[in-house]
Amino acid sequence: MFLNRVFAVTLLVLSPAALADSLDINMNNNAAAFKYGATADFVQGNAELQTGLLYNDVNNMFFEAGLMVKGGGEENAPGLSIGVGAKGVFGTIPATAATNNSSINGSAIAVGGSVTLAFPTESRVAIVGEYFASPKIMSFADAERFNQFGLRLEVGVSPQANVYVGYREIGFGVKTLGGVVLDKGTHMGVSILF
Repeated sequence: MFLNRVFAVTLLVLSPAALADSLDINMNNNAAAFKYGATADFVQGNAELQTGLLYNDVNNMFFEAGLMVKGGGEENAPGLSIGVGAKGVFGTIPATAATNNSSINGSAIAVGGSVTLAFPTESRVAIVGEYFASPKIMSFADAERFNQFGLRLEVGVSPQANVYVGYREIGFGVKTLGGVVLDKGTHMGVSILF
């Protein structure tokens, strides 16, 4: 039953991907994540609307949607791109003995950004880091805070596609349990530009 719900949500998330500007799929042995982005024409500059879904083998779910504004590539810093933005996030951890037999739900409005450093090579090679956080005042449900960190090494295989290996941590601070991790570890993925 749960797999049917995950499949249905995944189809809903990915159904408009044909109209999106980018599609990112990554996974490891325990988790899979899907993210797509579309150009935000209503914002001047290089802005992107993003939405994503992550789930793992212990039925943790994580949803995100937000807006990123990117800049960079100027003459004084070639290969460097910086993005800032905000997103709404929602995560759920099923009931277990570790969670006192009750499911944990956390949501937040997080702010943060990303930094991309592309090296001057024939094929694209870049290091991408991102961090988003939310303090108590912007965290809701069972959450008192939210943190998301990611770092990855990308290699371009074509002008429209990159493959990468990365590391990420996604977690909430919970009122009664302290820190609760939804996902933590390495992953491999592909990013496709339309």
